[in-house]
Amino acid sequence: MDELDLKLLRALISEGALAQSENQVNSSLRSIAARLKADDMTVNLRYKRLQESGCLSAWHLLVNPTFFGCRLMDVTVDVLPESVKADAIRKLKLVHEVTGMIDFYGRALKVIAMYNSDESRSRIVELISRITNAEKVTQIRWAFPRCRTERLTETDVAIICSLSHDARKSFINVSKELRLSTRTVRNRLGRLRRENTVFMLPVLNMGGVSGLIPVYLSYTYSQKGEKSRVDRAMLSQFGGSYLSLQFADPLSGYIFFGASTMAEVQDCLDWAKSQPGVATSRVDILTRTMMFPEKLTELLSLRNEKAAIQSKAFF
Repeated sequence: MDELDLKLLRALISEGALAQSENQVNSSLRSIAARLKADDMTVNLRYKRLQESGCLSAWHLLVNPTFFGCRLMDVTVDVLPESVKADAIRKLKLVHEVTGMIDFYGRALKVIAMYNSDESRSRIVELISRITNAEKVTQIRWAFPRCRTERLTETDVAIICSLSHDARKSFINVSKELRLSTRTVRNRLGRLRRENTVFMLPVLNMGGVSGLIPVYLSYTYSQKGEKSRVDRAMLSQFGGSYLSLQFADPLSGYIFFGASTMAEVQDCLDWAKSQPGVATSRVDILTRTMMFPEKLTELLSLRNEKAAIQSKAFF
């Protein structure tokens, strides 16, 4: 995997529009090729190769947590002892607020969770800590654009549920499944995306890509005033190799990048530790990503049922 592959993956993550028809896929790839200043055919071939490798294992349709008045965070822990990690993951899947997990080689585990207040955030972090026996946790809060949809219809919810685990499902298949017109499906989904209500997210199976070591470099700031400088340094250092990043939290951040050798991973960690303004840093090697979009769609259904009951009671 070379720099163009990494840039293409980064563009696919941010694009979130590769869905449904072959024409849409080709149109999106042409747009990405133009931004990357690459040949259309080359980008198409690279995209197909990434799919065949299993790297782009799935596309989920996720509901913006701000629709529920919530936010997302990830909590990184070291499971103790490592032998109970599989059991800890099983238990965490049962926690209502946990919407995903990123598993790393060894003891490390990143838990993605939803919260609606400082109190609920503290409670969830404490629960994660107890389940994993973690001695230390690192929290990073995510930033989402504000959802502009005030109310979802039953049709909207049905479309979201249909696409939640397979956002690449064709409009024709969704329309047959829900007994709607393809135009209705296309228009409803388009509106929900424009209003930041739903996002398409690829589940990257980077652990199985030959020639690439998927690395999360996490760090904290020595002082609040150092954040901008440190984030700029990280982006400058890994600009050609990063896949995603998280700079929204005022206390800590991370950058997800691809390395070619373990020596390079160690060099990156040594570099991060030497940067002015970095208090602590660590690297973790990704093995698999687990997302649970059904938890958010279940909340949609419950919210609509509650609204319907209240409406009937009112009248």
